[in-house]
Amino acid sequence: MKVTISGIRGVVGEDLGLREVTRFCGNFARMMRGGACVLGRDTRPSGESMAGAAAAALAGGGMDVMDMGVAPTPAVFFEARRRGAGVAVTASHNPVSWNGLKFVAGGRGADHTMMRRISDGVVGAPPRCGSRTAISSGYVEEAAGTIGRIDGEPSVLVDAGGGAAAGTAPQLLRAIGCRVETISGGVPRPDPTSGGLERLAAGSATCDMGVAFDMDGDRMVLAVDGRVQPPDATLGLGVAAAMERGHRDFVLSVDTSVLVERYISERGGTVHRCAVGEANVVGAMTGCGAGAGGEGSSGGFILGEFNWCRDGMLAAGLLASMVPGGAMRRTLREVTGSAIVRERVKGDASALPRIVERMGRISSEVDCTDGARGIIDEDTWVLVRPSNTEDIVRVSAEAADMERCRGLVRQMSEAVRGHV
Repeated sequence: MKVTISGIRGVVGEDLGLREVTRFCGNFARMMRGGACVLGRDTRPSGESMAGAAAAALAGGGMDVMDMGVAPTPAVFFEARRRGAGVAVTASHNPVSWNGLKFVAGGRGADHTMMRRISDGVVGAPPRCGSRTAISSGYVEEAAGTIGRIDGEPSVLVDAGGGAAAGTAPQLLRAIGCRVETISGGVPRPDPTSGGLERLAAGSATCDMGVAFDMDGDRMVLAVDGRVQPPDATLGLGVAAAMERGHRDFVLSVDTSVLVERYISERGGTVHRCAVGEANVVGAMTGCGAGAGGEGSSGGFILGEFNWCRDGMLAAGLLASMVPGGAMRRTLREVTGSAIVRERVKGDASALPRIVERMGRISSEVDCTDGARGIIDEDTWVLVRPSNTEDIVRVSAEAADMERCRGLVRQMSEAVRGHV
């Protein structure tokens, strides 16, 4: 089981079951001292039973549960921001055999301190037994109002991967004036960044853009002109849309392409770097007053004026708004072009001391904000960090050419495995 700033995730029936869901949700209810709590889940087979256990524990802890049923995580965050608290039953991009819990307070994901209290336990009896009521969300209407109506009816192909965005994403895109076609149906595909998007890529050649979502709708992958774009491109386009809305301060995770940072800087904006993880990005945004930000590795874009979480559906709408006049394709050329490689390596944080030493030999600077990030020159970096969501180490690099990029990833991956 992983208990991190990204929430709680585990393999169902092995280290995460109804007992754990009941304990964690009961702790959250006591920590919140009652009040309203929105509850939603993605489409995993284990989701219905786990959401039932979550609802019972939250109500037993004194909270009035507002059950959205199957709902994208961004919709849960949106409603929690209005109503006080929320729980999303999801493991996001992890395999279908996993599930998890994401806790929301005041519209923001739980921070390190809150996660420790949820994990360790909260002393105190609930003031009363709460209730459970089914609700619908105003997410689509509010998101459409934030994006605005689009002229020209851009055509968008949607692959929701059998996840919670299957209804909401097409509905939002149609509400802002897009012509929408859907593919995939009910076939579950938790992580759109790991492949399986051949139909989306092919279909994007005959429409303005294609978008794919993970199981809870917080991550979105873009396809344009027959090609799936790197996740940093999604973030870069979201940043461009935010700059059009007047935002100039941005928070980017340390694994984001330098091209996105350069795009911001060349237009008079300011970039603040932070550790990977939605809660880390949001915490940095509120700390420095940035209006938008995100993670390059997930393509996760956050627009604080609307939602304090990665919101793939909002991002899809904002990108569609850039289609008329050609702004999306012009911006895409500026935020893509470098080589980026991201690998998953078996290992843990014990490898970091030798990683830092190894990086020091080839880098002008080693940044330990999150794991170890070696800055080699203005176009080149390599990052090694333990995952927040899986029992692995993530090794990432960016360079002007693919051969150098792969060489850096190979070198650091060997160091993680101990073959220095």
